Amino acid sequence: MGATKARKSKKKRLIAGLVALTLVLASLPIVIPWALNPQAQPNNIPETRGYAGEAPDAYGVWPTREFTPGEPTSWPGPKLIRSLYAFTSWLDGNRLDSCLVLYKGNLVHEEYRNGYDADTPHFMASVTKSVVSALVGVAIQDGIIGGVEDRVLVYFPEAESMPGWQEIKRSMTIEHLLTRTSGITSDADEIWEGYFADDLRDAALYTFLIPQSQTPGEKYQSENIGMCILLGIIERASGQPLMDYARARLFGPLGMDSVDWETTADGLPTGGWGISMTPQDMIRFGYLYLNYGRWEEGQVIPAEYVARTPPRSKKPKAYGYLFWNYSKLPFSGNYQASGSQGQHIVILPGRDMVIAITATKKGA
Repeated sequence: MGATKARKSKKKRLIAGLVALTLVLASLPIVIPWALNPQAQPNNIPETRGYAGEAPDAYGVWPTREFTPGEPTSWPGPKLIRSLYAFTSWLDGNRLDSCLVLYKGNLVHEEYRNGYDADTPHFMASVTKSVVSALVGVAIQDGIIGGVEDRVLVYFPEAESMPGWQEIKRSMTIEHLLTRTSGITSDADEIWEGYFADDLRDAALYTFLIPQSQTPGEKYQSENIGMCILLGIIERASGQPLMDYARARLFGPLGMDSVDWETTADGLPTGGWGISMTPQDMIRFGYLYLNYGRWEEGQVIPAEYVARTPPRSKKPKAYGYLFWNYSKLPFSGNYQASGSQGQHIVILPGRDMVIAITATKKGA
């Protein structure tokens, strides 16, 4: 009896894996041309993504305190999504810890594994960067930051009279930091030693003064330290500790009560990593973007800022305002917050859907 049950379970897992593999293979004709062509065709999504002004209340559902169940869409179905991520996590050497799917504001799939549950926060790794992007949008909505074209030097005026100042930094804007084209690199060990020093007094100013050789806007670089400058700008502009501002203006209004964030010695949260939250709060965060920055009766992030957030290229690894392109499901206009070991918040505007995935390295 037990052996028969085990065989049936194994057969079901095999079928699910084959279905996920079929979906991956089906998407290859779409993905491969992008990967092979460094000058990939520009994204066909307009800059405004179809919106002008405030976003409408598209779904009439706001999971600030609790989620409501609903009927899933048939394509892509939640079971197929879960199978796809279980399979790709396995390929990447990770184990799937949770999979949640929100469709038109309703929670249509919620699954936890490996000891995790709805109340257990999960590390987010570089998903943190996308939260930084959201906070920049919140600050713009609140009017404490003028816009993405603001020069960084405006917020750190003392920098140009300090040792280490370079004239090349004068043209750096907030948008350069959001797109990781500031010219600052964070590869040297001594940079990190200073960043994590116990006597560090101003992490954001420290990172702004890191030596650079690239002109802002010249080149994309995968660095993890420029987000600290963005958080410093918000903290200086708001006149309050960053986490107080984030809880009051972003986490609190959305009901994201589980968020925790590592900090540097001076109390500023780490910019490129360090957040943990529950998968339900991941879904809330993604739903804010699905609604173009609207939450309940208010505009938390300008709709125009959300519209400019996704990458403007179809290349699978194209980068926007600290968000990545998403290419696992072959629909136009998808984008995601993504972190190492398989953390994803996927926004699929064309499917009215948000997906939250957490995973952990096998053996960790």
